Amino acid sequence: MNKIIFHKPLLPVVISFFLLILISICSCSKSASKISVFAAAGAKPAIDDISKMFEEEYKVKVEINYGGGGEVLSKMEIAKSGDIYIAPEQKFMSVARDKDVVEPETIRVVAYMIPVIVVQKGNPKQIHGLNDLFKPKMRVAVVRDETTLLGKYAVEIFRKAGLTKSIKKNIVTEAARPDGVITMLIAGQVDAAITWHFYQYLAPDKIENIFFLPEELTGIGEMQIAVSQYSRNKKLSEQFVDFAVSSEGKAIFKKHGYIIETNGLKKYWH
Repeated sequence: MNKIIFHKPLLPVVISFFLLILISICSCSKSASKISVFAAAGAKPAIDDISKMFEEEYKVKVEINYGGGGEVLSKMEIAKSGDIYIAPEQKFMSVARDKDVVEPETIRVVAYMIPVIVVQKGNPKQIHGLNDLFKPKMRVAVVRDETTLLGKYAVEIFRKAGLTKSIKKNIVTEAARPDGVITMLIAGQVDAAITWHFYQYLAPDKIENIFFLPEELTGIGEMQIAVSQYSRNKKLSEQFVDFAVSSEGKAIFKKHGYIIETNGLKKYWH
């Protein structure tokens, strides 16, 4: 019987070959056990909790990148990376879909948001509705209508009430993001701001909501989630989306002040 003999010069080559295979397997294993989430900053309280629960249940690492809805979307598009995109409102998700950044069939609504007037805690300026926004020396903050759905709604609400000119003279700033007007309000730089209702739950000891009448509103916001076209682990990413919109995930959104069911909208908008 002939013996198979390995020549000594070939041994290092063989060993190196098997080491490369092992490294490759380990690398694949590591990449498969991690997903990257690009999310709107407004989703942070809920997504932080959901990510921790997902990590514990699926034994994976969730890396989260927060920022403005358009900001994180641009980062994903430029880097051609990211597994999950969470948009602060449906306008941003429409852009992501049109740019082929997300898988259209995976888009899901995770929460609903209502436009409100936000004032400092205790309402020192006694603002109770639209008619109070054009009082003399009132300082009002809004977000840009060309870049956010919320800004567009503010313009429509003022127009619908016939108060565009009256309120416009009191608008002292147009911020790029909703959290920007909240910062200004807390700092005392403005007296009132138009933003989403859930921000009150982020600083309940400093700000409070004044809700519009249902007939004054022209629309609501939908926070949406989807799997990225760039995802390297579609199955795990889809599981994250499913987890976020499950009863367990939505309970977390509810805990942080978001509206999670359409029935919950009836009180504020119809």
